[in-house]
Amino acid sequence: MNSLQEVAQYLKEQDDFIVIGHENPDPDCLGSMLGLYFGLKQLGKKCRMVSADPVPTDLSWPGLDVIEHIPVGFEPGTSCVIVVDCEPERTGSISEDVKRAQRLVNIDHHQRGRGVGDVVYVEPSEAATAMIIYRLLLELEVAFDRNIAVALYGGILGDTGGFRHANTNSEVFFVAGELLQYGVDPAPMAREIFSSQSLGFLRLLGVALSNLQTSQDGKLVWVSVSYDQFLAFDVDPGNSDHLVSFVRMLDTAEIAMVFREVNPGEIRVGLRAHNTDVGSLARHIGGGGHKLASGATILGDLHEVSEAVVATAEHFYLTGELNEWHR
Repeated sequence: MNSLQEVAQYLKEQDDFIVIGHENPDPDCLGSMLGLYFGLKQLGKKCRMVSADPVPTDLSWPGLDVIEHIPVGFEPGTSCVIVVDCEPERTGSISEDVKRAQRLVNIDHHQRGRGVGDVVYVEPSEAATAMIIYRLLLELEVAFDRNIAVALYGGILGDTGGFRHANTNSEVFFVAGELLQYGVDPAPMAREIFSSQSLGFLRLLGVALSNLQTSQDGKLVWVSVSYDQFLAFDVDPGNSDHLVSFVRMLDTAEIAMVFREVNPGEIRVGLRAHNTDVGSLARHIGGGGHKLASGATILGDLHEVSEAVVATAEHFYLTGELNEWHR
């Protein structure tokens, strides 16, 4: 693993970059991409941003329109590819192309091994990858401006759940406060991320929550949403991972789970917890993430997948051990 100083020095030595995030980019992914993009451009570097999946339309941050949506046929060429907020394997449909890059840098804050890359910096103690990008831009002696500040503040805001999650600490508040000095308006940013939903989503949410299931006296709680239900309410299944935020509101919940059929037979599992290490649980079923917020993608029947994951989660909650995974 490299140090942040080594990452900065490597970037100084390169002139042509492509910044890429994970599939279905969230605010931290997008904020990290944008912050690094604006910083590298300021240093006179050539830089592009690429995403395998479309950028969410509910955010109005500067630079989002510059991100190129390339679901297939990505060509890294001779550019230095920088993957942020995930391992290169999680860049979606272009992951194999990404891993072919002649020069590959990986910057992330998820609990994981080193993975692939010529230069790799992973710091799980950081609340967001945007926090790492903030420190990296300081190392690069970039002059912060509103564009950079909006991007990084949005990333931090998103991954701390609006400064409510357990990863929120004094350093998070300090960096957020520094970024506010550059003209960030926190109220509309919070509204865009947390409090702005379509009528279709709210109606789908009502249906989903009416079918809420629990076990172990409400300690485990989950919902399943089929692909047909997403279609019926005209909701993008790939841009609905925040459903789990509503499920975990149950006052007895320790482990909250959402099973979304984002394509027929493709189930995305979202896991959240207050104390239980659902990151270990996610890795056990083929996914990854943080101790208290993680997920996985599993192919199969929605009912069978949810039943198997719930049984594994139940066993893990009761015994602290992970049983054999049969999927």
